[in-house]
Amino acid sequence: MQPNKTFLVTAALSLAAASASAATMVYDNGVSYSGFYLNPGASEVGDEILLGAGPRIASTFQFEYYGLNFQTGGIANEQFRIRFYLNDGTFLGTGPGGDTYLPNTVFYDSGVQTLEPPVDPSGRNTYLFDLSYTNLVLPDRFTWSIEFEGIDVGETAGVSIYDDAPAVGGGLDDYWLQAGGGWELRGTNGQPISFGAQLTAVPEPSSYVLAILGGLCGLAVLSRRKR
Repeated sequence: MQPNKTFLVTAALSLAAASASAATMVYDNGVSYSGFYLNPGASEVGDEILLGAGPRIASTFQFEYYGLNFQTGGIANEQFRIRFYLNDGTFLGTGPGGDTYLPNTVFYDSGVQTLEPPVDPSGRNTYLFDLSYTNLVLPDRFTWSIEFEGIDVGETAGVSIYDDAPAVGGGLDDYWLQAGGGWELRGTNGQPISFGAQLTAVPEPSSYVLAILGGLCGLAVLSRRKR
């Protein structure tokens, strides 16, 4: 009796879809907007975050920014770049948030992306990255950074600041700044500061999906041999 290939394909796709739909919010700092934004100019700034419980295969990353007077003179040259860093650099000491290490190893780099003018009256906008194709394994704690480019005189771009503890995950009351001479830890006189962002993740691929896909490969080989 011939195996039902249609059934196997359907089962594999169903399991894969179920895995994809099981995305869990592992970091959410998009609830309490402070009304302020951090304008770093040409410098790179980073927010060290702690992920909440859940899976660790990256699915999506979304951040919020503020923009004003984009495309001055009709020139659309505003851009940005997102990076994820392991905090595996020089040890700086131990504080309320635990041991502090400089951001060092880049494990995700978005490359330069177009920064769209905000259409909301508040001047804020969000950008969503699909990370499902990257197979990126997220550490429990890391720094995500943003660097703006092409922000001309009279234009403004900055990352939105949220001043309460993240709804999911955790954060620290400071941020990282890299202005060309290495990373520096900057504070805000004890006031909480975190960049507006959300991160979802999914479990590792189901062993059932892998087994079915392996079976499909075997059927394909047998079918080819019989021709």
